[in-house]
Amino acid sequence: MTSAEDRYRAAISTMDAAAREQDEQRGLRERRVAEAETQAREGLKNELAAAQKYAEHMDELNKRKQSAGGWATEKTLADKGRESLMEFGVEDEEADTGRTPYPTPSYGTPVPAAAVAPPPEPPAPPAPAAPEPPKRGRHARQVEDEDDFSSTSWLV
Repeated sequence: MTSAEDRYRAAISTMDAAAREQDEQRGLRERRVAEAETQAREGLKNELAAAQKYAEHMDELNKRKQSAGGWATEKTLADKGRESLMEFGVEDEEADTGRTPYPTPSYGTPVPAAAVAPPPEPPAPPAPAAPEPPKRGRHARQVEDEDDFSSTSWLV
């Protein structure tokens, strides 16, 4: 009976090994599922936060549009961030126009003549190109006199 008992014990150990392997694979699958669920949950939280921020932004734009009488202009829809803060001074206005600000007068202290720089000379305008003669049609008549109004009916 030793051979039958040996086969029986070998079969039992094989079955136990297979059951252990299945348990380990199940545990591994469950861990992977749990990790995937947490990653999905975090991703959805991020998407939810972005969607809420977008919805708040769109609500704000809609409120601005309604307060402007229903007109969706650039000024109405512009972000009310740092750019819209009220700034004082002429420098801000002149920075947008490209003009140089006027020098601040110094009362009581003479300015040496060498310190005042002459204004830069404007660039020379480009030479005008020669005008092209007007293109005429294939069967066009020759223009004899531009001031000839003999064919015009003045009684119309």
